[in-house]
Amino acid sequence: MDRLERIVLNRGPDYLRQMANKLLDALMQGVSMHVQGAKTVELDVLQRMIEAMKTSPDYDHYYRASYEVLLRVIEEDQRRGARVNAFGRLLVHPLDKLFADEKLDRRLIGNYFFFVRSLFGDDVDVMAEEAAAIAEDIRQRGAGNLDWDQFYEDPRAKQIFYRVIGRVIRAFRVFETRRDWLMKIMQHDPTAVGISSTVYVERPFEGQALPFGDREFYLLFDSLIRPISRLSPEDAKLFTAVTGDDPARIAGNFLEELEQYRPKAL
Repeated sequence: MDRLERIVLNRGPDYLRQMANKLLDALMQGVSMHVQGAKTVELDVLQRMIEAMKTSPDYDHYYRASYEVLLRVIEEDQRRGARVNAFGRLLVHPLDKLFADEKLDRRLIGNYFFFVRSLFGDDVDVMAEEAAAIAEDIRQRGAGNLDWDQFYEDPRAKQIFYRVIGRVIRAFRVFETRRDWLMKIMQHDPTAVGISSTVYVERPFEGQALPFGDREFYLLFDSLIRPISRLSPEDAKLFTAVTGDDPARIAGNFLEELEQYRPKAL
């Protein structure tokens, strides 16, 4: 299934149903006029009316209008998908190897997004729009091809990511209290997780806590925070400009607290 097909499947079926219902209404209206009050209609009459509807120019305007509306549905879903995808990929990028190696369960991604939203509220939507605009700019400069590595390295995308990480680190100033809260969030097994105010990740309810203990806690935050302690001078300056904090200092303090949860074997 390609991207366009996935987009159409998001909301396309609802509109296609509306289109079909209007055609069925037109058929019923035509049948009613033909039978003129009779309670039944012969099958061959119905078949002739259906065949006539297939080729009748009377419906051309309807098909053209429906096609234009469907294109708008696709375009809107493309924009929505790009917004969520760019910001989501930016947040998850440092964790890609953990998910690929199955050291973290991919079902945790939705809870991770919820954790970020709990820190930022509706500002998540603003950052998602900004990330989408950056991705679109890179796509246009790349002749329609989006290089995700270039997106991650773009200073504008880094600013968004540093803003998120800075807020995460500050949230853990009272480390144990915030950790207990986070554990409950990450272990929760939701049926729908919002990653923006209007977009949700649907997933089946499995009736049990997701696998997230001390080991997963360490792996998650070691992958997110340790790189912040090793930023290049240029990136460290960018981090400070965005957050007002020295990255080596605040990341170092966080990692000192995190060390007590380091598993014996990674």
